[in-house]
Parts: sequence; C-alpha cells; structure tokens
Amino acid sequence: MTFVYILLSLLVLTFLIFFHELGHFTVGKLLGFRILGFSIGFGPAVFKFKKGETEYALRALPFGGSCQFDGEDEEAENDPGRFNANPVWKRFLVILAGPVTNVLLAIIMAFILMLCVRVPVYSTDEATGDIFPTIMQLTENGPAANAGLQVGDVVLKVDDTSTLAADNEDSISALSRLIGEAGSSMVFTVDRSGQLMEITITDAYNASEGRNVVGITIGGTIIDYTHYNVGEAFTGSFRYIGDIIKLTAEAIGNMFTNGIHQGDVSGIVGAVAIMTDVAREGLVNLVYVAIILSLSLGIFNLIPFPALDGGRLLFLIIEAIKGKPLNRKVENIVNAIGLILLLMLMAVVTVFDVIGLFR
Repeated sequence: MTFVYILLSLLVLTFLIFFHELGHFTVGKLLGFRILGFSIGFGPAVFKFKKGETEYALRALPFGGSCQFDGEDEEAENDPGRFNANPVWKRFLVILAGPVTNVLLAIIMAFILMLCVRVPVYSTDEATGDIFPTIMQLTENGPAANAGLQVGDVVLKVDDTSTLAADNEDSISALSRLIGEAGSSMVFTVDRSGQLMEITITDAYNASEGRNVVGITIGGTIIDYTHYNVGEAFTGSFRYIGDIIKLTAEAIGNMFTNGIHQGDVSGIVGAVAIMTDVAREGLVNLVYVAIILSLSLGIFNLIPFPALDGGRLLFLIIEAIKGKPLNRKVENIVNAIGLILLLMLMAVVTVFDVIGLFR
C-alpha cells in the first residue's frame, strides 16, 4: 500500500510541474514563440511524439520538466518565432507565466477544496476574535511534555504576555513569536478544562536549530463544522493562500537570521515522503499539501537567482533599463553557474532528506 501512496505523491508532484511548464508553453504559443520541445521529467523519453514544430515527451525521472523555446540562449535574429528576437515585454510575460500559473493553480485548488469539504469552526475569544491556541500534539520527551503540558491545554500567556492581544497577528503566530522571544526558560499560563495553571518550561533552547523549540503542535479547538458558499470559499481561498505566503516569508527570514538547519528545507525526496505520510491520512490532506507545494514552486521560481525564472526576469529588467540586449555568452555562463549551484544544493538537501527518513 505504501507504494501506491508513493506513486500518488509522484503523480501530484508531476501534476504541479506540468502546470508550471504549461504556463510557459501557453503564453509562448499565444505570443507567437516557436517551441521546439515540451517535456515532463528528466532522462530518456518513455513516450514522445511530434506535432508541428514541437516534440512532446514524458521522461523516465518524474522530477522537473522543460519548455524549450527556439533561440532562447542565442543572439537575436530577424525571426519573430525565435525567443530573443522578441521584445522584452513578451519574453518577460512568457517567463513569468510559469510561476504565476502555479500560484493561480494553488488558489483554484484552495477554492474548490473549500467548496467541497466541511470547514471547521473554532472556539474563539469574544474580545479579540482570536482562535484559542490549543496544544494538539506534544513531542515525546520534549521540553513542553517534560514540563507537564498536555494535549488540549489552551495557551493563554507566555510569561506575562497574552497570546490573544497582539495587533495584526493571529494567536497561533503570536504564540510562536513569544516562544522565540523568550529565554530558554518560560512560563506558560494554560486553561486546562476550565482550570488556570502556570507551567514552567525549561531547556527550550535548541542549539542545533539556533532557536527555542518547546515541542508542541498548535491548532484550534473545533466546536462545529460548516460549508462555505461560493463567496466564502473565494475569500477563504485567498486568505488561506495569504497565510501560507506569510508563513513562508517568515520561514525564509528565519533562515537568514538563524541559518539553515536540517529539516528547514526539503527536496523532492522530502516532499514525496511528506505527501506519502499525508496521503495515508486522507486525500483531502494531500490536496492541502499540493496547494502549499504549488505555491512554494511558484514563489521559489521567482527568486532572482540565475537559472531560476526569477533570475531570467532580472536579466530582462536589466536589458529593459539598458535599452539593449545583454551579452548572451555572459548570461549563459551565469545561468550555468547558477544551475550547478542549484544542483549542488539539491544534492545536499536530498542527503538530508534521506537521513531524515532513516531517523
């Protein structure tokens, strides 16, 4: 059965990559670009056919894909079908289309999901409207578990600061921030079945991660379920996507301030492992992960780094400012170096993913 879940996870990942490349392909076709190849996966072709000027292929390794434009890495010629012969704005739209398609796909999936599934209604604080931050899981032998915290405890304060009173911040984010700002020892004020308790957590600082880790998973207390109408699903999907973007930005910012540690970044092996575990719990949860991955794929590709879509967009912005094309040889060398660095990063992340699987 595990093999079925792994296969399903690979299909989901391939689905997300397909739509990324389809974004490049569709906009390219609409703007008159000549496309020589459209493939999903890497390595030898398992299945391929040619229609018109484009060869379509499904390759052996279901990781990644490509949309090959004619003349993409060459000097411009007087041929409107070749990539670099087109004006900057057309090339910009073609490259931007891939990441944007992934973001739009995430929004559409979130919208459909919220229309189809029952949405939990959480217990909230009457004064602030915040969800009560409730402990859903405890890490065995973690600081919180050792201190005596229990699943179901509602965390009202960290030291003397309320988790419910922060401006422009939800209670769960506020709790995470307060834990990070506290020392290695902190006092949780919790509501346990109507009884207020103060519990002291010690040894919270995790040297390997460079931050406080108390070993809790926080959620909300579900009191009912409801169905969204079309309007609620539409606004809810954008709100959900906004929350993911916010959390992603916070995670990236944390990497810059505290460094990258094992578990902070996952590659394909880690992503498939996560999706496989989630698929066992139900297909709805797998769709939630697919939404996050699609959004992450779109955002990651917008990073202005060579070999990524964001790097190519940066080169186009520079070309537009200069008013003339960049040196293609220099651009190709920079992109090649960027690709090598990305492959090295992928190799390191894959090793960490494999080590994580054994652990």
